[in-house]
Amino acid sequence: MQDHPLYPRQLDRIPHCWIDGAGQAGSGAARSLIDPALGRGFAEVSDADAGQVEQAVASAKAALPRWADTPPADRARVLFRLAELLEKNADRLAAVESLNAGKPISQAKRDVGRAAEYFRFYAGACDKLNGESIPLGPDQTAFTVLEPIGVTAHILPWNYPISTLARGAAPALAAGATVVAKPSELTPLTTILTAELASQADLPAGVFNVVTGAGDIGEALASHKDVAHVTFTGSTATGRKIMQSASKPVAGTTLELGGKSPVVVLADADLDAAAAGVARGIFFNAGQVCAAGARLICEATVHDALVEKVIAKAKAMSIGHGLDDPDLGPLISASQLERVQGFVSRAKVEGLNCVTGGHMACPEGLPNGYFYAPTIFAGVPAEAEIAQQEVFGPVLVTQTCRSAEEALELANGTAFGLVAGIYTADTTQAMRFARKAEAGQVFVNGFLKGGDTLPFGGVKESGIGREKGLAGLSAYCAIKSIVLNH
Repeated sequence: MQDHPLYPRQLDRIPHCWIDGAGQAGSGAARSLIDPALGRGFAEVSDADAGQVEQAVASAKAALPRWADTPPADRARVLFRLAELLEKNADRLAAVESLNAGKPISQAKRDVGRAAEYFRFYAGACDKLNGESIPLGPDQTAFTVLEPIGVTAHILPWNYPISTLARGAAPALAAGATVVAKPSELTPLTTILTAELASQADLPAGVFNVVTGAGDIGEALASHKDVAHVTFTGSTATGRKIMQSASKPVAGTTLELGGKSPVVVLADADLDAAAAGVARGIFFNAGQVCAAGARLICEATVHDALVEKVIAKAKAMSIGHGLDDPDLGPLISASQLERVQGFVSRAKVEGLNCVTGGHMACPEGLPNGYFYAPTIFAGVPAEAEIAQQEVFGPVLVTQTCRSAEEALELANGTAFGLVAGIYTADTTQAMRFARKAEAGQVFVNGFLKGGDTLPFGGVKESGIGREKGLAGLSAYCAIKSIVLNH
């Protein structure tokens, strides 16, 4: 694979941590980064240790006063330069992301582009963080100012490393806060490369730090006494642990957690558009998406016809190494492959109807990769495990309903509430669904067709707080009220 024309070079020159404006080797245990399409290592890194977490937080704390006092227009210029550097280095960043995370190179390039746009969007917000005046009477002048929250911790997932980093770090930096990022131990490379580029963009030393490692490093960071806010993306179970850790310093939290998102299709919908949206919504990034449309809820009269269309799309998908840009890349790890297979096997034991897929895949020349075939279970009971729990793989379940009201009840029938979608020609029905759906985002006639300036986050067990858009700034700003008596 190293002779592939897109294979990234000089991976051994990427540092393991970034602290106080410089790369460092990790002082903790060594680990091998795995190419999930080959099932074998392609690079060695060493985790940070507790001492390096202390160094990173201390560096961020020391850099905070200077960065907070930097005029907003100057902060904006740095973030604009970082956006430009991300775009200039997009090919290398995308190749590293594709190799490390397994995703198709076109999807990785999209992620890098999104990261650049996050920094560009929030650069434009630096000088628009306005307070307000509050009338108290003729002898008092009252107003509010927005101040940076302090040192922020960003604990990142493995499915969207660079874009998730940017959507949290960019608003924090725009607000004048400082950052310590902890990427997933499976996919640390683009986070470190972004920190290097931030330094090239003249971000002062200590403002943006990176420590690598597993859960112990994340816990040490989230519970640190000098961390004011923790932003986490990952599973609901880990999110609960992060909340407990962050409670020690009484830090704020933004948690983007699990999902089991429903896509409702009513009988009057455009079935071709719905089939395309459903297939994209569950099979994109091999289904390793918190917002994946994992449940298709369809009116019974069109269910079979729609499912046939989705099956056809699933069967037509190419599977292969991310650098070859297939439709479907591998799952991230052997343990994730085992998890997905476990859900599917238990569903089959329950007697559920698997109409396509339901097995591991083996593309030519990749016998040891972590591939799973696009899978659909049809007519699944609402209470089934595979309809209630997040699989995080290319596995769709379908359910039938007799009305829009029943569809809504099914849609709201899990512990999650991240995203929902509906396909229908009836705008009234669509808006009724959108208002009543228990979700942070609802898409009508275009599942996940939105933008990165839309506030994003969940309800119920899907999380706390909102990222993206102007709403994403609030977590990193502390409101101070000032009253002048005269």
